Amino acid sequence: MVLSAGPWSSEKAEMNILEINEKLRPQLAEKKQQFRNIKEKFLVTQVACFLASRQNKYSNIKSWFTLSHESWPG
Repeated sequence: MVLSAGPWSSEKAEMNILEINEKLRPQLAEKKQQFRNIKEKFLVTQVACFLASRQNKYSNIKSWFTLSHESWPG
């Protein structure tokens, strides 16, 4: 036995979808903002790691030149 949905059930379903959409829209905006914040923190962390690795490399080169220079006869 097949039951057909009348026009009333279609309208009710559409209203229900609209209500759900209306309720979820603020949550979506909040989650998008949280995502942007996390993405920004991630990018800042990547830059900090990059700069730290460069600083470490610079310090190693500087130390090498300092040690090399100290061992030169002079």
